Amino acid sequence: MKKLGFLLILAVLLTIFLVGCSGTKEPAPNVAKIPAIPHEVAQGLDCKSCHESGVNGAKITKHPDRPNCTSCHKVKQ
Repeated sequence: MKKLGFLLILAVLLTIFLVGCSGTKEPAPNVAKIPAIPHEVAQGLDCKSCHESGVNGAKITKHPDRPNCTSCHKVKQ
């Protein structure tokens, strides 16, 4: 009886773990389609100060919830 209870608890915990680890991440971006930054980037400047609302014709970001633009976008050489 104790063995059955232990197996039941183990099965429930394993199910919770597997469900918690499944499909919660965004798909990886297609690196070939990530646009380059066509201008210099000032240290400490928040890209969203222009790109969240399109100030001075800046392209409006499709993902304002991401905190670090330059982790994907690189300055065009």
